[in-house]
Amino acid sequence: MHIYFSRKDNSRYLIRVLLLASMVLSLTSCNISVSTDSGNTSENGSSSDTNNNDASTSSGTNNDSNDTDSSNDSGNADSSGNSGNAEGSDTGSGGDNQGGNSDSSEDNTDTGSADNSGDNSDSDSASGSDTSGSDDTDIQQCQAYEWPGYTPDLNYNFRDEYSDIDPNTFDVYLGCDPSLVAGYKSSGWYTFIWGYNRNPAITDADIDRVLANLNEDMAYTRDVMGWPPDKLPREGYYSNIYLYGSGLCTDNAANTEKGGWQSGINGYPMILLSYYPVITPSERGGITHEEIHAVMASMPSGKAAWFNEGGNTWLQMNMEASRTGQYGVGFLDGAPFLAPHMPIENYSGWLQDGTFGGPNAEGVNRFVNGQQVSTWRDYLGGNQYNSVFSHFLSLYVSTGANAWIWSNGNYNHILETLASGLGEEQTRDLVMEYRARQAMVDFGAWTDALKVPINNNWGRTIGAEAISGGILQQPTPHKLTFYADSDTVGSVVIPATDTLPGWSGANQIPFVTNGDTVKIKFDPQDENMRLQLAYRAADGSAVYSKPVSSGEVCLTLDKPAKDGTVVAVVSNVDYLYQGESSRSRKYNYQLEMVEGVSGTADIYQRHY
Repeated sequence: MHIYFSRKDNSRYLIRVLLLASMVLSLTSCNISVSTDSGNTSENGSSSDTNNNDASTSSGTNNDSNDTDSSNDSGNADSSGNSGNAEGSDTGSGGDNQGGNSDSSEDNTDTGSADNSGDNSDSDSASGSDTSGSDDTDIQQCQAYEWPGYTPDLNYNFRDEYSDIDPNTFDVYLGCDPSLVAGYKSSGWYTFIWGYNRNPAITDADIDRVLANLNEDMAYTRDVMGWPPDKLPREGYYSNIYLYGSGLCTDNAANTEKGGWQSGINGYPMILLSYYPVITPSERGGITHEEIHAVMASMPSGKAAWFNEGGNTWLQMNMEASRTGQYGVGFLDGAPFLAPHMPIENYSGWLQDGTFGGPNAEGVNRFVNGQQVSTWRDYLGGNQYNSVFSHFLSLYVSTGANAWIWSNGNYNHILETLASGLGEEQTRDLVMEYRARQAMVDFGAWTDALKVPINNNWGRTIGAEAISGGILQQPTPHKLTFYADSDTVGSVVIPATDTLPGWSGANQIPFVTNGDTVKIKFDPQDENMRLQLAYRAADGSAVYSKPVSSGEVCLTLDKPAKDGTVVAVVSNVDYLYQGESSRSRKYNYQLEMVEGVSGTADIYQRHY
């Protein structure tokens, strides 16, 4: 059974939740940012306790063996969508990581200033794309398209900022009144602190193992990957791990409670662990996940809740891949591929009422008769734990693009943050490129690993995810696939309305080819829409057309298409989240078959 806690810091609260909302952590007057259950949700990856090998079927709740889930408080939002640098995200297993998928070679690794004026205007031109809608279909227009890259490339790391920190000079920061502290142990960059009610199952060897593992993992993120430590070392102290339930000022819990989180004390992010992850070696990834949250909570300002999770799992996956040369992802990394109509900045996925969870879980948290009810769907409810957008940034913008986002603290939302460096036009292009590459699972060394959770969930029928408090409503059953359903009237293809793309979302419609050149006419019925053709060639390469904002798109099939299929990728390229209007809106369009296709292809066949 998964137990979900939420968190609260001394200014705003975030998060989630789920299943046992009745479990409340009563806190003492110490200025600690762990809180009682009140927060946002979600099945999803909602904050779970660290029960190892829990077989919960919650779509987003990890059923991964390292299940110290994280309710990502850093940069989280309260139930109204307010965001803040919350210092209490609960502990997410191995990257919450969604758990258990991997590439074909290994198990899942253990695994976050744009001008508002242009975003809702009529569609503007995409960089390098034909936006005229003319009938000019000459050879050059129909040639395969190469994405030009981004200027500046936002390649950043923190190495120079914190290169002079010497752990040999660290002091111990207790945080609690010394009278409550029974003991502590320091090693490397970390101190483990416990009170007088320490669970007797914990041995000194367990504490030594936790300290050694954190020192090894986080040294790699600092020294090799260039990421900073959390706030305590920056100010001359060891990073802290507090033993939950041991009688410290952090909580009033019993020493048999289970769980693990990133939290905060007196303004310092820290890790709060129950006895269970301490005595359980397989919880290593979950504990490291929480320390990554502590690092993120120490950044200049909070980033949106979804990115605290997805960005965290991305960093942890890259740490493992860099160390081992093997690429593994989590089971929730299939979610954005199997429902591409969901926005990029999305918490808890495509909700039961047909809207989308906002970047900070807006719209997710609902109560009926004082009980939290599920508002999310199976599997997609854990969408925020996917690492896919961060992988895209690292592969196609720069290796330091994720770090650049965290170093630029003026904006909470991620696309808006990117627009402050790239500008409006390139940000819209970035959304379009992400959606096109997503349609082909074109993610470099991560491609084969990402196909595992995609294939494992392909064709799965989902509905509302049930929790103890009930569900908001039962949506129409939906079968997971990359491709949008549609009707064809003559030569015109009309997409199904329920899966029309949200802001920054996409539809993918496959076509059967019957010629060497494919031409599709694009009729966007809302603003800021793009169309691009893509196909996986028989030789394994991904091929893309020049994108358009309206009119005819053309692609010559110089290489034979796998299964004789080309995919039309329709994207909305709005990048500013405008609140409820963004969360609930869908963007319509029609396509007309002009040349080289005989009709739509089977949407339950894989065309990547």
